[in-house]
Amino acid sequence: MPAAHLLTAILLAATAAQAVPVPEAWLDADSFLSMFAFKGPVRWSNCGDPVTQSFNGTITPNPPMRGQKVAGSFTFVPDADLTAGKISLDLWYNGSPALKVPLPICKGGKGSEYCPMKKGVKVTAASSTAVPKYLQPGHYNGTAILLNQDNHQMLCIQAEGDMA
Repeated sequence: MPAAHLLTAILLAATAAQAVPVPEAWLDADSFLSMFAFKGPVRWSNCGDPVTQSFNGTITPNPPMRGQKVAGSFTFVPDADLTAGKISLDLWYNGSPALKVPLPICKGGKGSEYCPMKKGVKVTAASSTAVPKYLQPGHYNGTAILLNQDNHQMLCIQAEGDMA
């Protein structure tokens, strides 16, 4: 399920994935929570080759709201085969590293509807996750890179947004 894992990683990056925890008790009032939303839309961009690694994607709602679900989808055409590999996820909070995670995918060359991926065959994925209620206000950004078994970068997506 590499495409779904990549999309979930992107959604987490876009919503700041538990970068700075705050006690849940501080955030129990709906009126207090409503003050903490992204100041504007989450922006995402291609950080890979614009010709061979282009993609289309959406995040809904955009901007995401703290404590609510955010859904996303993306489509891309792989420029190489993928039978194993990893998603390299890096998240930052106010310019400081918050999380760096390598997520192995396609172990053994199969395991989901997205494994393996074939060069030139369009991949479409959708996923959703909850935006943690306890995120701090500030600037969040992240990068998700899809690497195949040959360590070839197949896709690179950056996402960023400012939480009020």
